[in-house]
Amino acid sequence: MIKVLLVEDQRLFSEGVKALIERMDDMEVVGMASNGKEAVTLMNQVEADVILMDIHMPHVDGIVTTTHLKDNYPNVKCVLLTTFAEEDLIVAGFIAGADGFLLKSLDAEHLISAVRDAYHDQVVISGKAAKILASKIQGFQYNKKEQLARELKNRNIRLSDREIDIVSLVMKEATNREIAQRLFLSEGTIKNYISIIYTKINLNTRKDVIEYLNGLVHPDY
Repeated sequence: MIKVLLVEDQRLFSEGVKALIERMDDMEVVGMASNGKEAVTLMNQVEADVILMDIHMPHVDGIVTTTHLKDNYPNVKCVLLTTFAEEDLIVAGFIAGADGFLLKSLDAEHLISAVRDAYHDQVVISGKAAKILASKIQGFQYNKKEQLARELKNRNIRLSDREIDIVSLVMKEATNREIAQRLFLSEGTIKNYISIIYTKINLNTRKDVIEYLNGLVHPDY
């Protein structure tokens, strides 16, 4: 049986989720709390497998509670619930160690599936939250490219946007073939670009180029 702890200050919602879970043959609700403090106390008693927890709660919120629970019960799965997909909260939740992020508008079937998936070590993310995370990651990658271009420009090394794309993949130790497939170019074209990049940076080996460029964006590299 999957032991589920519900942490939610809206009693009507938590009662509905409890009724839904208890119709399942492979899971049961072992406790209900209305805030983070109560959740910690209950966890000491029931040691749930999966915690479904509202991110917005009085006294101690879901993110702070997740951090505490993960520190003390590293095997428990904490899935955060919210009415709205807010970027800062989603990122903060995963940094805190959350195993998933679901919107309360999720239908019953998907909620039950999410509990099972979390129990089996899968990260569960509802559609809108997943889109926000993907956008955040894409923005992070873009910022890294901007930083690289800026650091090179400060050293009077000017690479085109395409060359930055290629050299960013070189830094990740991608092969010429992998880069060609990623950028939909021929392997020969990639070789030509890399030769030009070597000349602009004034280095002769791939290893030296990777070390030099990583040193620009990761000073402690």
